[in-house]
Amino acid sequence: MVKKFGGFIFVLFLAKLVFALEISPSLIYQIDTSKYQFTYEFFVKNDIPTESLITIEIIDFITDGRSYSFDDPDYKYSLKKYVQVTDKSFILAVNEQKSIKVEFNVPQNFPGATGVFALKITQESVSGGRVQVRLNYIVPFFVRFTNIPVYQSLVINDISAKDLLTEPDEKYGDYGSIITLEIENKGNIAFIPKGSIQISSRTLRTIIAELPLDSFDFVVFPERKTFYSVFIPYILPSGTIDVLLTGKSYGQDFSISGAKELKTENQFLLIQTVPDIVLFSDNTKSVTQSLVLKNLSPYKETLQASISENFVSLSPRKFTVYPYREITIGVRNKLKDFNFIGDKIYLVEFSIDSGRNIRNVSPSYVVLRGKSITPSLKASLNSSQRNSILSVQNTGDCLLQFNVFYNNRMLNETPITIFPGQTINLDFGNVVKGNLLKVEYFPYGEEKKYIFDDF
Repeated sequence: MVKKFGGFIFVLFLAKLVFALEISPSLIYQIDTSKYQFTYEFFVKNDIPTESLITIEIIDFITDGRSYSFDDPDYKYSLKKYVQVTDKSFILAVNEQKSIKVEFNVPQNFPGATGVFALKITQESVSGGRVQVRLNYIVPFFVRFTNIPVYQSLVINDISAKDLLTEPDEKYGDYGSIITLEIENKGNIAFIPKGSIQISSRTLRTIIAELPLDSFDFVVFPERKTFYSVFIPYILPSGTIDVLLTGKSYGQDFSISGAKELKTENQFLLIQTVPDIVLFSDNTKSVTQSLVLKNLSPYKETLQASISENFVSLSPRKFTVYPYREITIGVRNKLKDFNFIGDKIYLVEFSIDSGRNIRNVSPSYVVLRGKSITPSLKASLNSSQRNSILSVQNTGDCLLQFNVFYNNRMLNETPITIFPGQTINLDFGNVVKGNLLKVEYFPYGEEKKYIFDDF
């Protein structure tokens, strides 16, 4: 049966438009120094198409992973009162760039191997006596005093887990798990790890997931606690879960571990298949392609793969999936005559022998592309006082992908796939101008591109 998508509307959110302040060379600064008195320089550039007023305020910067503190006068690792900026308020013309000098005058008895603070930079664009744009930026600084001996001591105080199938999360969705660690830093230096986090099951004697640690989302300030959450697309098993963090922070090796006893009530078999599209055309009709199925659950089951038409074969059709493991399925086309119009689209389906409920979080489709296709796309822009929504509809007879450009900047990170008859609504998060907007689209798997800019 050909999959039909007419009438389905999906709402996505594009990255907010970057008419803003360009801060370079970074948005977060790690400075290593043996000096207590020195000057550091960075740059700001006005990317808003009007003149902007810039103000800079020196603030504290501390986070526990859940909230931020910008005023903590008793925190002994704060550098707020030892820092000045040369220009606290100034005007930037359109595209004008300015150097900002940060002057440090830190006492030699400063207690930490790390000192922290941030700059709050406010950008205002005023036109006709009214503020048109007001944007705030928090720019953290972590200063490592290399002549101070490092004392690094970290411990995992607690581990909690949340099953998103039973408790959906606005940020992470409705499948998988969120594991939250409460980590305490008893040392005199910030913990900014580069390494990995490994999650394993003692009961199943297997590694469930291993993820990189290389982000400022995970910082534990000296003599403070932080809550750090990681998303994994898996259902966690009952029994003991081990969490192991390894790597380096400021050149110091670390290995931190903790364990949690879980009782899993979720009995779903959760699977994922990639790629989402397996495309056959007249030129590739004899090529065997592959589909990878991954078991995202702790259960061993026997599955059967099927498709609604017998001119597409799957091998193996029946197979066993093991907890957190993958299996590759061959996909072969047996149709010889591709002398038809448009795309024929079929869902790859899976059934389970035991009767357990099954969910594929990333369904795959087999697409047979006829020799003749008509790519066609329409779009409209609807704006209110607060935001603009772009409505994109595939009005052709083939699978398309598209990109959204504003002022010649691509807003989506990867091309968005849209089926024939499908409508996708894209929320910009603010008001945009139609004359700066365009949608680039192309048939899935092909290079020829078309432009829609009639807004």
